[in-house]
Parts: sequence; C-alpha cells; structure tokens
Amino acid sequence: MDRRTFNKTMAGGAVWLASPSIRAAVGPEPAAVAAEAAGAPRPKWPDQVYRRLLVDTHVPDWDPVLLSHFDARDYVDTIANANFQCLMQYAISCAGLCLWPTKIGTVHRGMNGRDYFGEVMAECKRRGLYRVAYFHVVWDNWGYQFRPQWRFRPAEGDEEVMKGRYGYTCINTPARDYYLALVRELVSNYDFEGIFNDMILWPGVCYCEFCTARFRKEQNAEAPRIVDWDDPLWRQFQSSRQKWMREFAEEFTQTVKSVRPITVEHQYGTVLSDWRTGVPLEMRDACDFVGGDFYGGPAQFSLVCKAFYSLSPKRPFEFMTSRTWDLTDFVTIKPVEELRIESAIPTIHSAALLFIDAINPDGGINHDVYQVLRIMNDSRAVYEPFLGGDLLADVAIYYDKESMYDPSQNGMPVEQLRGRSDVSKITHLDGVIGAARILREAHIPFGVITNVTLDQLGNYRAVLLPSVLEMTPEQADKFRHFVEGGGVLYASGPSSLDRFAKPEPRYLLEEVFGVRYRGILGNQVTYFSVDDDNLKKTIWPQHEVIQKGPMIHAEALSGTEVLATATLPFADPDSIHAIGSKFAQIISDPPALSPGTSPALVIHSFGKGKVIWSAAGFESSEHAVNAKVFVGLLHRVLPAPWRFELEAHPAVEMTLFHQPEQSRLLAGLLNMQSITPSLPVGAKVRVSLPSGKRVNKVVLLPENKLLKFETAGPYVQFSLEPFEILAMALVQYA
Repeated sequence: MDRRTFNKTMAGGAVWLASPSIRAAVGPEPAAVAAEAAGAPRPKWPDQVYRRLLVDTHVPDWDPVLLSHFDARDYVDTIANANFQCLMQYAISCAGLCLWPTKIGTVHRGMNGRDYFGEVMAECKRRGLYRVAYFHVVWDNWGYQFRPQWRFRPAEGDEEVMKGRYGYTCINTPARDYYLALVRELVSNYDFEGIFNDMILWPGVCYCEFCTARFRKEQNAEAPRIVDWDDPLWRQFQSSRQKWMREFAEEFTQTVKSVRPITVEHQYGTVLSDWRTGVPLEMRDACDFVGGDFYGGPAQFSLVCKAFYSLSPKRPFEFMTSRTWDLTDFVTIKPVEELRIESAIPTIHSAALLFIDAINPDGGINHDVYQVLRIMNDSRAVYEPFLGGDLLADVAIYYDKESMYDPSQNGMPVEQLRGRSDVSKITHLDGVIGAARILREAHIPFGVITNVTLDQLGNYRAVLLPSVLEMTPEQADKFRHFVEGGGVLYASGPSSLDRFAKPEPRYLLEEVFGVRYRGILGNQVTYFSVDDDNLKKTIWPQHEVIQKGPMIHAEALSGTEVLATATLPFADPDSIHAIGSKFAQIISDPPALSPGTSPALVIHSFGKGKVIWSAAGFESSEHAVNAKVFVGLLHRVLPAPWRFELEAHPAVEMTLFHQPEQSRLLAGLLNMQSITPSLPVGAKVRVSLPSGKRVNKVVLLPENKLLKFETAGPYVQFSLEPFEILAMALVQYA
C-alpha cells in the first residue's frame, strides 16, 4: 500500500480493519463515535481528562519563515480530531519569546501582529478542548542574552554555558520578578483551565552574585565550592538551594491563583533526578497535581507512575512522554506497538497521559502523526469510565530524594560535575529500580512511598529501604512504630545509619534491625556466604552470592537469625597488579576458602513485626539468583493472603485499584515485553476481596463480558485469555 492509499484508508475509517493488533488496541470505533453523537457530558477538569497533548514550540524568530505559517484552526482541528481532550499550548518557550502580545516580555516576530496564544484558546473553546498554558522559566535564551544580570553562573564560568544551546537564568536574580509579572499578565488576559510551569529547576550549582549574597545573608558563610556530604556547610548549601526553588514555586502558584483559581502544575520530572537539580519532593505542595516527562521506557514509566501516585495532591496525576524516541529526535515516531505499551502504563495506574509532539519550524504540524495518535487515544478512551480509586499493594518501596547523591564525590570541586553523566553512582536509586524490577516480575503487589509521604505507611504490610543514605530520627521512629505494629521491613546497606553520631556511627534502627554497625568490609568485591538451609536450596548449585562492592561490617545482636555472612575474596582485589601481585584467579576474585563471620543477611523479630537486613544492596543486582532470594525471603516473612496473586509471564505487570463507592475492584494487566510486536499471553488472576464482602460478578473490559470465576481460599480467581498489550477486569462485590 502506498502512502496516498494508506492516508485515504485512514481517513475513511478502514484502518480499524487493517490488522489484529490495531483492532485490539482501539476496540470498536462505533462506540466512541456513538458517544460523541449522543452528546455525552463533557468530562470534568482535571478529574476526568485523561488524553492530553503538548506540541513543543521552542522556536526562535531569527528567520522570517519561523512560525509564519501557523494556522490555529487547522492546528486545533487536527488535535481535536485525534480525540484529545486537552491541549497544553505554548505561551513562552526556552527561546524566551512570547506567543501573545505581551507588554512585559518580548513578542515572537513571526506572529506579525497576530496573537497565536489567543487564537488557540479561542479555537480550543470552539472544539471543546480544555486549555492549559505552557509557561517556561530558567531555560531562557532571550533572558540570558539580553539581561546578563539574570544569568545562572556555574562554578566554571559563563564559557561552559556558551558551549551549549541553552542560556539559563537564576531565580534569585531580578528574573524572578520578571517571570512572576509575566505570568500574572498572561493569566489576567486569557481564559484557560490550567497552567504548567516548565524547567523550574537548577541547571547546576549557581554562584551568581545574588545566590552567593543570599546564602551569605542567611547563613553568614560563603557558598562552598567543594562537594562534601560530610561537611555541614555543604549540606546547608544544598538545603538552601532546595528551599529557594520551592519558595519560587510557591510564589508562582500564589501569583497565578491570586488572579484566577485555575490548576497549577510545576515540572516534576525531576522526581528521580540527583541532587544537582535542587528540587525537593516538597515542591508538590505548590501543585494541584504532579506531572512530568520521561523517556526511559516502560520499566521507568511504571516506577514513576507509582511514585507520582504517592506524591500527587490530587489525582489523576499527569504522565508525559514524547511520540518520538526522545525530544532530540524530531521525526522518528515510536513503533505503534511501543506506543500502545507506553500509553497503557498510565492507564493501569488510572493516570492522565500527555503526549508530546513538536511543531514544524514554519508553524505547521505533521497531520499523519495525529492519525496514529488517534489510535492511541481511542484505545485508552474505552477504559476511562472505569478508572480511578485507591491503589492496593502489600509492599512499598521507600524512595528518599535526600539520598540522591554519591558519597564518593566528596572532595570533588563543583566545576568538575557539570556536563558529566559519569560522576554519580546513586546506590539508593539503583536499589529502588532493582527492587521495582524484582517485585514487578514476581507479580508482588507494590507501590512507592517517599520521605514526604510517610503518612502512607499504614497502606502497606511491608516496606523496603534500599540503601537509604539519609534518615532523620523522626523518620526512623515512623519505621520503628511500623514494625512494632506488625509490619515487615527490608533494609540494605547504610539505611538509617547516623554517620554523625558520637562517639561513632550507629544505626538509628539498630534494635529494630538486630545488628550493630561496626564499619565497612571489603572494597571491589564481597560475598554473601549462605548458612540457611532454605537459602542454600534457593541458590544451588552456588554456595555464595557475589556483591560488586563493599558491605557493612556488623555485629548480630541477641535473638537475630543470621542467614548469611560476609566473606572477603581470597586475595585483596586492590593489591592485584601486573608485576608482583598475588591473586587466586587473575580475571576474577574468588571468595576466601572459609566463610566470614560478620552477618550479611539476617531476619530479626521486633514487636509484632519482622525485619530482613542485608549488609549491601542485595536488591540492586540484575542476577536472577538475587531475585529468587529476595522474593523467597519476602514470602517467608509476609504470609498470604496478598492483595492479589498472578500466574503470568514475568513481562506482565498487574495493578489493582479499589473503588469502594462503586463496590468494585479494577484489575489492570499490561504485557510489557521488551521486543515488539508482543506475543499474546494469558493469565490466571486471584484477587482478595475487602473483608466481609462476596463477589457478584467479574467482567472483562471494555466490553463488559462476563467472566467465569471461582473462590480459591481467600481469593476470587478468574482467567484471562491471551492478550497482546492490555487487559482490564472489574470485580464487583456486595
């Protein structure tokens, strides 16, 4: 089929018969068309608006053709016809140029007297689309060029910034007042439902005259230029950077809402970023709901959705990703199968999805792309009436934003950090990602809590602390009470270590873990020597489990069950060199012939609960044996019934949402196979009902087809026929 025939077929609707995968993705088109024809009530903003779009318009005005062919009617019609419910429209971009006739900022010359933003707002109203203004701060080429006093000043000087495409401003300079005045003008002059404030983060560590003067005034000290997480002054500097950014976000939100009570959302894609962006999780308090863009693929998207679920003040939260491979690729659209998987991840998390496209330099858009995006939107729309509720899970991964740094950076000058992707080895993030992978593939119901959502501890039976570098006594008390009350805690490596304690470092949760901190053991390689009969069977035919890196040297307290000990290599890896070295194997570092005596993996009872403690990040390894041990230990200390059980391929992820007002549970299953097209997979699902309830029926969505079910112990059990990407079922109870 040539391109012309394909486009004609798409326009005529015959695409719905084109292939089994597309038919499966979109379901029957007539249902959506019939709903529109029947005049279905408009969804409520933002609660029921799940299909959203942003068209990147980071376009300067140095050439007369740039944005000169923009047609607001065609633009909005194309988007509306692709079945989007909301358009996030650019008001200003990182070029620093405004797309409305501002009296404060600088107008894009390509408008030639027109009001692009106003035209789009009017066209969206005509087509019934919700409108969100896209605002932009810090990444500001106009401000950087024409207002030198506003500049972000890295430790290495302006020359480093000049090498790149982006100019940055600093929110401690007069740029702050400029952005607040500009957004006040925008919100005052136009009618729209929400605003998104992008790039509200530090591009690095700023040493401009305003930042250094503010730190000097607030802390009576000079801003430090050497990274040192053991230096109180450096820690205070980082805390100040976070405070300044949070205060700016709060002031921005207050400015907007003082003019019009619309929703405000700040860029929250920094949720998994390291310390350099200086954005604390508390910035969520300046948002009506959280949202941000990600490009790391399905596994990352799933983890982010669970973090956003925990953090968002209101739901649905907003997950964003591009329709191209990433934002640096202007043309290459992701394969349809990959788009289907990525767009279904927010669906099984009852979230809104915002696709990101990019405008052509002349102001046009690729109309063909929107025929593909219509497929994605229609495939999600049929499930939207059933979304929402409370995520049910047994296990929570604890993510601590304050632990997003690498202690080995201590002593490194700040100017050596910029532009390098190899400077950080974030052991905490490695542990979070590793734990999520293990739980997802083992079909263990899990969610995410954070250092600002510890009030959600009671929603889970177990919590994982993967190599948490920072913990306050108040946070430690919450975990202590959690275990005392019957919860299960897994902790690895330095989790809860107070390295500033006198006379020596100690675990804040020492009596909970059942071990006492004694220092660090080993360097490049260490080993878990298993002493537990069940674990010996789990790792057979191995006798040890390798750890790439050191372990905590600990002492077991009375009553602690030691499952494995820490063993050093036969020869010290640091002593092996080309001449004169002594080694056991020149390529590898085999363990010593006799196991060590320091505890490396333990189980300890505390109050009504139990703790699994590991001397290193056992969960971070991608080895299958680590996953087997990890899952086996969880099942040992966390008995059934679980929120759900699933018999399916490891690539299938399941979520379960409770909708008590409607007396039902929503099960979502997503086939996340890494190679597409995905092979269809079936599943056997077992779901726990709320206490005292009995099942009425189980239906397959979206067609409401009755499924056979049976009770299996504490569960309602049903089977799903093989599906390609997404399957959802409702369990109705009374």
